[in-house]
Amino acid sequence: MSESIFLPPVRSLDTFEAECSVLAGVLLNSAMLELVDDILTPEAFTSEAVGELYRIARDRVRAGRPCDPITIRSEAETNPKTAEFWKASGPKILTAFVGKPVMRGYAHAIADAALLRSLKDEAENLILDVTHAGDKTGAVLVEELQERIERLALTGDTDRPMKTSANAIDMLLEATEASWKAGNALSGIDTGYEGLNGLLSGLKPGGVYVIAARPGVGKSSLMLGLAMRAAQTSGRGLIWSGEMSAEELMSKAIAGKTGLPVDVVMTGHWKFPNGERRPVSREEMDRIVAAGMAARDIPMMVDDREGATVQQILTRARRMKRQKQGLAFIALDYLQLMEASAAVKRSGNRTAEVTEISRDVARMARELNVPVIALSQLNRQSENREDRRPSLADIRDSGAIEQDARCVMALYREEMALRLRVGADGQVSRNSGESDAAYEKRAAEVTERLAKSAGTAEVIVLKNRGGRTGIVGMQFDGPSTWFRGDDERRSSAAW
Repeated sequence: MSESIFLPPVRSLDTFEAECSVLAGVLLNSAMLELVDDILTPEAFTSEAVGELYRIARDRVRAGRPCDPITIRSEAETNPKTAEFWKASGPKILTAFVGKPVMRGYAHAIADAALLRSLKDEAENLILDVTHAGDKTGAVLVEELQERIERLALTGDTDRPMKTSANAIDMLLEATEASWKAGNALSGIDTGYEGLNGLLSGLKPGGVYVIAARPGVGKSSLMLGLAMRAAQTSGRGLIWSGEMSAEELMSKAIAGKTGLPVDVVMTGHWKFPNGERRPVSREEMDRIVAAGMAARDIPMMVDDREGATVQQILTRARRMKRQKQGLAFIALDYLQLMEASAAVKRSGNRTAEVTEISRDVARMARELNVPVIALSQLNRQSENREDRRPSLADIRDSGAIEQDARCVMALYREEMALRLRVGADGQVSRNSGESDAAYEKRAAEVTERLAKSAGTAEVIVLKNRGGRTGIVGMQFDGPSTWFRGDDERRSSAAW
């Protein structure tokens, strides 16, 4: 017996009659275009001729020109895509109109059928890709399919409801009153750092928070500090680390908790300048183990795949969001290590790649309605200035990062910047042609500033949409690479 009798009947993806009805409605009353204009494109029509006539009518209405069977006749008769259809069916097209109440429903049916046809085409293309993939791996095919499906998802999202100003105000007042009653001054996730909370009022859902710095300044450690503290108070987080393994990342958290250097936590040994190594004491090992056991209870997932795409992160984040534990935030370390889509990579334009990544990250934050902490490299421009504090213009590869972010923070350690002026002999480097008096004065100033800046850092809030900018002072412990707020004791808990 054929198995086909157990399958549902074949679904028709032909919406010709609905397309004719929609076109007739617009030609009878051009004001009806606003009922369907946000849903339909000419490409969604199964009939190329009807789709082209819809485009002609739409363009005339948008331009404020008359639109009816008489005014479009000349263009319809001379357009090669519509001439034959108009000659045969033009006079009869108006009889297809069945009423205004069904116009929007017909438009949705046409758009949905177009999306289903695109999915059918993708399924057929996938079979060809798999059977004739050449040297493409399965992972590459999955990535390419994800990109195409994501584009279809965006074009198929025609019915997302808008909010009236009244709806938005009701939601705002409800959230504000709830925060007021709870005595919570934050409107987003607690960063765990009082100084940052004071400027940012927490990390708001749907926003991208960029932390930018030069290599070695400690942006990964600051991100991890934010993530560990936020996960304790607000729920499970997802970290993508393109530079460190999950084990390396967690060694930083344990180092911060114990106050021990990161390399000691990872090896269980002290290393001395003369090359000698000594195992940690029993008490130190107990501290490492205790910190590790405490870290096990922090609700955190770490994705340490190299060169992940935003789509790959989004796929995992969606799954986490659906699970019982949910998803409170995402952290990405760092944007310039992420992969753009295959199509953009083929262009060879690095700015275009980073721009796409930045835009996709912003869309991900909004779709999932969670804050995204995204790290970014700074270029070398800041190192060439007398005042090495970074600016928005120093963000590497793309201005889109600044545009797409809700907040941009630059991490700056004056101690590290000043040490660039000190030579291998420990003396302040002398400028060319500098007199003895000028050198001695400058060297004394650098030495004094070095002493004052030791163990300190600044988070410079350069952009803060809807909030204040400013500088938040931090403490930085070099050996454990951990940040604490200015208001915290050096012996206070790291997380």
